[in-house]
Amino acid sequence: RKMTQKNVLDPLSLNEILEIKAGCDGHDPSDFPTTGRAKKVDNKQGSCFLTLKAAPTPVASERLYFLKFKSSSARNDLLMGLRGLLADLQINEGVKISTIGNRKILLNGKEESLSEDKDIQIPLSEVHKAIDTERGAYDRLLLLMLQGTTDLKDREKELMALRGKMDEVKNDSKEKDKVQANDSKLIMQLSKKLETLLMDNEDLREQNENLNNHLVAMQSERLNYSF
Repeated sequence: RKMTQKNVLDPLSLNEILEIKAGCDGHDPSDFPTTGRAKKVDNKQGSCFLTLKAAPTPVASERLYFLKFKSSSARNDLLMGLRGLLADLQINEGVKISTIGNRKILLNGKEESLSEDKDIQIPLSEVHKAIDTERGAYDRLLLLMLQGTTDLKDREKELMALRGKMDEVKNDSKEKDKVQANDSKLIMQLSKKLETLLMDNEDLREQNENLNNHLVAMQSERLNYSF
């Protein structure tokens, strides 16, 4: 991730890639910045991301590249392709390392170097046996990879379903909070209205009492005049 310059990435060679992971490697895709007219990334779109972990440099101790695809199937195709390519590179590198230097064998009781071309006869049955062994290992690895791909798709579907339920719960919670806020506002308004009515009722009661006192006083004066 380049933080100094936006939308600018240094070239990344295959030899620098240490690990390839599906998803955002523990990061929340909704926190990723957007540019131009790009819409904010939803949590449900986490299955469309691919994370490349590159070797550290003197400038950056950790380098993570997040790639977004239009669909999870397109992401999975590149994921398996890159992993296969890196596996081939590692195998070729291992073969090169294993052939560095002069290997020695015993021929006719003498130690001979293989740095020069030697005509060595190997039984054909041993060659077929080695091929069958490698083929069995390859078929086993292929089956494991196919099963792993199926498991990955199933887990991603379950994760997307859980994220969908979580979003529904969040939306329901927001709606409930909104209703509760409206209810609280209405209760406050009714409380103020009730308080106003009580004060008006108290004023009317006081006025009624004053009128009654005034009426009693007028009746008393009238009786006094009659005598």
